[in-house]
Amino acid sequence: MLLAFTAPLSAQTPAERPHPEHLVPLPQKLDIEAPKRDVPAEIARFHGAWVGTWGDEMRHILIVERVDATGNADIVYATGDYAPASAWAAWERFSGIIKDGTLTLVRSIATAAYTFDGPDRLTATHTFRVGLMTAGVMARIDVNQLTSPHVLKDVALAGERVFIPHPTVLHRNGSGAIRLEARVYRPKGGGPAPLAVISHGSDNGRGQLNSYGFAGEARWLLDHGFAVVVPMRRGRGQSEGVTGESNYRYGRTGQIADIGPGIDEAIEDLDTVIALGRAQSFVAAGRVLLAGQSRGGFLSVVYAGRKPDDIKGVVNFVGGWMGGSAANDRLNTPFFAAAGRGSGSKVPQLWLYAERDSFYGEAHIRANHQAFTEAGGQAHLEFYKGLPMDGHLLRLFPVRWREAGDVFMKGLKP
Repeated sequence: MLLAFTAPLSAQTPAERPHPEHLVPLPQKLDIEAPKRDVPAEIARFHGAWVGTWGDEMRHILIVERVDATGNADIVYATGDYAPASAWAAWERFSGIIKDGTLTLVRSIATAAYTFDGPDRLTATHTFRVGLMTAGVMARIDVNQLTSPHVLKDVALAGERVFIPHPTVLHRNGSGAIRLEARVYRPKGGGPAPLAVISHGSDNGRGQLNSYGFAGEARWLLDHGFAVVVPMRRGRGQSEGVTGESNYRYGRTGQIADIGPGIDEAIEDLDTVIALGRAQSFVAAGRVLLAGQSRGGFLSVVYAGRKPDDIKGVVNFVGGWMGGSAANDRLNTPFFAAAGRGSGSKVPQLWLYAERDSFYGEAHIRANHQAFTEAGGQAHLEFYKGLPMDGHLLRLFPVRWREAGDVFMKGLKP
């Protein structure tokens, strides 16, 4: 018998005052129809409601209202506000298709594809017409728990969230060690596998509270046989403590003269994370791969220069510590030169940059690469042109960099 019902959605009370980006609008009523008996199980399993994120923070709700035996699906697709992408909260109804274990939804600007990663968990990719890609993770939710708009605060995260006690940094009130937030991606097959650590860039203001999972890049490294840890440095995301990345030394006229203190703090945090990763049963002994975006890319290069015997390779996405002016640019180059002297030929590196980067111009990028290689470092530089947006977002365009990345990975020694 066909079971059809309409699920009413309760209103959100003003007194709760959730964060605006946690609110995801939905239809006042859902028209949900249970799958018929002739619908194969591999299709029927998509039916229902799913909550999670696109990228690291953009809230997303997917409701598969009905499916048929041929794989046709009626879908409610909803997202919350997301300031970093200038995206507004909205919901729409679409038709999708389920084929070969994947639910595909074609929108005017992008294609979304969802596949199972466990009985009640979906992983997803969102590929825009311009080539930009985001990754998503979704968890099943009882449709009766949905509200309109739905407050989506606790969401399915890429990887497993853990908190790592810092061995040297204490809370200012003396209550014990601060803890660093991290997401752990276990290797395919259970391991043990070599460790890779992905380091984030920097934000200002309330953006410092964003946590990053690098789900797309983590999956790429998992496909190449790694276990992956993505940490948040102190004071960032849900990591405790106070960020000191802007601990600069200033000259007599107030200009920044030395960025070293903040870098040293970030090195300490990366030490903590690597030690945790190496202690896991699914991580193999041996050298570590470092990857990172912006300040995280710079940090990966600098760390490899200081501890070359511990690092097997570096993937640097648009790395730099200071940007935006010629005076700030000059602060980066000496650190790249020192890293080249330290890592030498021991640590092969892939540097990925693009034109029209809002922080680092092409001349500065090439000057840093020259300083690094002339000091003895081994780094292959790929410089991409024609991105449809800020070149600093290169990592979100795997269609551009993944070929070079795959070649680099295949050339790494065990």
